[in-house]
Order: sequence, then C-alpha cells, then structure tokens
Amino acid sequence: MTKRWNGLVGLRAGSVARAEDLYTACVRECARHLAARGEAGTRADAALIAAIGALVAEHTELRPDEDAVFEALLTVGAAALAAGEPRLARRVADSTVALRSRSAAAWELRGRVLRAAGRETEAVEALGRGLSLRRRVAA
Repeated sequence: MTKRWNGLVGLRAGSVARAEDLYTACVRECARHLAARGEAGTRADAALIAAIGALVAEHTELRPDEDAVFEALLTVGAAALAAGEPRLARRVADSTVALRSRSAAAWELRGRVLRAAGRETEAVEALGRGLSLRRRVAA
C-alpha cells in the first residue's frame, strides 16, 4: 500500500516519491546505527534512541504528517550530533536540506554538523543561509 502524505498538494510528479525515499533511507540508516550501537551508555545516547523511535513512529503512520516526520528527522540530527555521531548527523542534515531547501532549521542543522566536523567555511555558509531564511519568514 502506498502512503499518502498530507499537505503535499502542488508538488511536481515524483517529488512525493523522492521525499518518501529520502525519509525511508534515513529511517534505515538510523536502524543500522542502532543495530551496530548496542546499549545506550549516556543520556545523549538515550535521547538519540528516543528521537529515532519518534521518527520511526511518525514515518510509519498510514498517513504520515510530513511536517511531523520532518521535525522528527531534525530532532534525530540534533540528537546524533549531541551523542557524538557525526556520520549519522551528516546523513540526516543532508537529507533535511534535500527535502526542504527553504527550511532554516535544516540549514542550521547542516551548519552545526559541518562546524562539528571542522569545516568552518561551509558551516558559516550554511548557518548564514539558515539565518537568511529565518529573516525572510519573519519579514
């Protein structure tokens, strides 16, 4: 059965399928991460596990709310960064930007991930883009 994404009226053909593919790929990556990780050792690990659980729950709804799934994905990215999991954080951050290139939160997450990786120039650019998008929304 194909899932229907609420609130996706007006997207180009293939956009919904592409979004679902990106979300599904992130859920798989999270599952692989958990399988390889084993037990939670710290609060940050526990927060990451909880965030992944919330993402899976939102994504597997019969009619997932795209905004709720996207917010859950952002939460996973932030939790992965806090737990010292840069690979997972980068995968999620890149996916959020691909899913919503006009999301300030997605660009800000990407900037924080790049900064943590020591890629300051790219981080400043991403954070600047996030700030610019926030200013546009506020105006």
